[in-house]
This record gives sequence, C-alpha cells and structure tokens, in this order.
Amino acid sequence: MSALGGPPDVRPGGDEADRAAVAEPREVGAPPAGPGAGDLVEVAVDRIAHGGDCVGRADGLVVFVPRTAPGDRARVRLTERHPRWARGRAEALIEPAELRVTPGCAIYDRCGGCQLQHLPIEAQRAAKADAVADALERIARRSPPGPVECRPAADPWHYRQRAVLTWRAAGARLALGFHDWDELAAVVPLVACPILDEAGNRALAGLAGGLVRALGLEDTAPPGTSVPRGEGPEGRLAVRVLPGGAVDAGVFAADAGTARRLAESCAEVSGLAVTWGLWRPPAPLALAPGAPRLETRFDYRGLTLRAGFDAFLQADLHAAERLYDAVLEALEPAPGDRVVDGYAGIGVVTAHLSAAGAVVTAVESHPGAASDLRANAAAAEAAGGAQVHVLEIPAERMDWAKPQPRAVVLNPPRGGCPPRALASIGRSTAERIVYVACDPATLARDVKRLGAAWRLDAVTAYDLFPQTAHVETVARLSRQRRRAA
Repeated sequence: MSALGGPPDVRPGGDEADRAAVAEPREVGAPPAGPGAGDLVEVAVDRIAHGGDCVGRADGLVVFVPRTAPGDRARVRLTERHPRWARGRAEALIEPAELRVTPGCAIYDRCGGCQLQHLPIEAQRAAKADAVADALERIARRSPPGPVECRPAADPWHYRQRAVLTWRAAGARLALGFHDWDELAAVVPLVACPILDEAGNRALAGLAGGLVRALGLEDTAPPGTSVPRGEGPEGRLAVRVLPGGAVDAGVFAADAGTARRLAESCAEVSGLAVTWGLWRPPAPLALAPGAPRLETRFDYRGLTLRAGFDAFLQADLHAAERLYDAVLEALEPAPGDRVVDGYAGIGVVTAHLSAAGAVVTAVESHPGAASDLRANAAAAEAAGGAQVHVLEIPAERMDWAKPQPRAVVLNPPRGGCPPRALASIGRSTAERIVYVACDPATLARDVKRLGAAWRLDAVTAYDLFPQTAHVETVARLSRQRRRAA
C-alpha cells in the first residue's frame, strides 16, 4: 500500500442506504413514489451518517444531505433518487441546528478535503464511535463488548504531516488544491489548509510557483473557486512534513519525463527536496524509476525507524503513536511468541514486537515499504531484538498457518482483507487477532467472515483525522475455546 495518497475520498450514505433498503419491498420495476431527482423538499435532519452526510426524512423518504447537522431543517434539492432513499443538496437552512459551529476554513463551502468542520469536535467523535458500533451490529451482527469510545488522537487543526493535492492547468492559471465536495471532477484552489501542518502550508507557495513556471502559466487561480476539468495537463503534488519541521515533496504526472521536469522546477523555486513519479488512475501514485526515495527517519518507543517517500505512514505521526501503542498493548507480546504482522508497512509494529522478544513474520507487498521494513527489522535485531522474517508478497498469497503464530496483526488498506487470507488465518494456530481498520464497514465485513470461532473482545475508535469523516479502529478478537467432547 502506498502512502502517497492519505485517506481516500468517502462517498457518504452507503451504509445508511443499506439500512433504508430494508423497508417493505415494492413491486419489482415499479417507479419510486414521491419526489424525484430535481425536486425541492423539506428535510428534518436527525443524525450523522458514516461518511459525513447527515440523514433525515422528507415525508418518510430517507434523504442524505452533506454539510448539514442534526437538528437542521433544510430546503433540499434532490440530486439522486433511489427506491428507498435519496441524496440531496441543501439550498437553504430553514432552521439551523443549535450545535452548528463556524467552520475554520474560508473555503469549506466548496472544498471536499473535510466533511465535518461545521460540527463541534465532540459531535464529530460521537458520530465516529456510532459509525463503528453500527457497522459491527448491522453488518457483522456482533454487538461490541461495551460502548465504543472514539478517543482523541490528533489536534483539531494543523495536524496533517502528509497531504496529496491535485494540480491542474486551467487556461493561464494553476489550480492547486483538493476536489470540490459537490463536483468531484472540479478542483478548489487553496493557499493554505487549516488541517495541514504549518510547515507544509509555508511550502505550498514555492511549490505552486515551481509548477506555474514549468507549465508556462501566468499565475495561480484564486482560492475558493471551482475549476472544472479541461484540456490542460494535471497531476498530483504530495507534501510531507518531516520530524523537526523540514518539508519534502513529490510531483506526479501522466509521464515520468513531465513529472521530473516539474519536480526540478519545484525544487529550484521552493528550495525543497522534490521527487517525482507517475499518476495514472486508477493505479496508485508511484515513484518513477530513478527518482529519489527521499528517506527520512523518526523515533518511536526508543527505536529510530526509516521511511521512504513512497512508503505508507499515517498522516500524523504524533497521533499514530497512540494507535501503535494500542496495537502493542492489545497483543501483549511475550518473549518467544510467534506473531504474523500482515500489511506490515515499514515495520513500526514489527520492530517493536522484535524488541519485546517476539519472533515476527512480517508481510508487505509494496517494494518501497518492504525495503524500509527490512532495514527497520535489521536495526531492531541488532539492538537485541528477536528474529524477523520478511515476506514481500500479497496477503492473499501468505500461508498464515505456516509460522504457527500465537497472534496476528492486520492493518489492511480500505478494502479490507481478502477472504483467502481470512480463511488461512482461521486455519492457523493464532489465538488472537488485532485488527486496525480505516473503514468501519470493511472491519465489520471481515469480522463476519472470520465467523463465530472468533470472539470480539475490545473495540476502540481513534480520531486521527479531525474535521473529516475518517476514523481508525483497533479491534481485538480471541479464538473461542472448543468445548471438550
């Protein structure tokens, strides 16, 4: 998994749409009764749905409305109509909710980088905890062992140390920013982002200047406008704030030659180290052959770890420490324990399991991350840690039973674990699974696939991405003891 992207966009409403679909079935093929796409309806908003939309009803119809708040009464233009639910856009607030707060971003009304700035942080965290509990109950058919808590992890503002922006040549101007929440193909230019580390914000002007010069443009587009896709070139700009406040960056384009030319211009204008790579959707961003990896090092629990620009790291390393702490505490490693660290990334958990004396099999398919993983595992072993076996293969090709693990760590991408991997874990000797999830729905799906043989012992959510709808979850599962015959 590449770290160049950060949390993916969420298309809100999917889980709630599933819930709406359990209503009494209509005759197959019958058109939905009531208002349709394009109609104006009045919606009483009552709760926040996973993904950031709020959900309410208009004459019994379930309607999802972005940028609203529980307690709002809004005049809503329907943009999508389905048999059991609809999605719409609020055109006017008839009665604003009392819990609304003023967003901290001047372009929040257009920018899709955040979804929840109009809600207080306490309401954001409560909604994320509810999303995790609801997904487990509705999809996995499991009740959490207790109330799900969403613990604060990151500061509410200026916490992101990694971000990926879209750059687009629009006429004689450069649009550099995130995508429009209402028009996903459009880009909303920005000057600074209130959830990006201030050092990253200070770097944006020089990086934008380098793009303007290399693309032969005149200026940057004004912030807050919505720039549609056109005939001009576009790509991605990844910005990373390093420990100590230094900044490096990467420019990604459709071909490596263009990306390198743009990167060299950005480096010259900004004075930063800038690498380059390929942007060819739907493939993830990838460094081009010969592009520098821009390796950095950071400390966690007494170990110094290496991470290249193309390796996965959480967007906020300070907040991520709480997540890693929770994983290690849930594992309770003892000297000699055998542990499989699936989706090991650069080996943050692997290295510390080794330091605790556990014998680790670390699985990572991304070549750059696997390179860092080997270096970090070797450093842990050299410092007196136990042996680490690194396997550079996809999780579905792993025989999870072969290492005879006592415990398994899972930290998959948003799509969750392949069924084949879960089945292999079920056949293994593992007694405990610690699952780190960035999507409550896929966590719940995978818990369901693991089956009744596994007991859900603990579930805790972590607010690593305030102002957005994203939530990280750490779940601990234990194998049920078979009863004697």
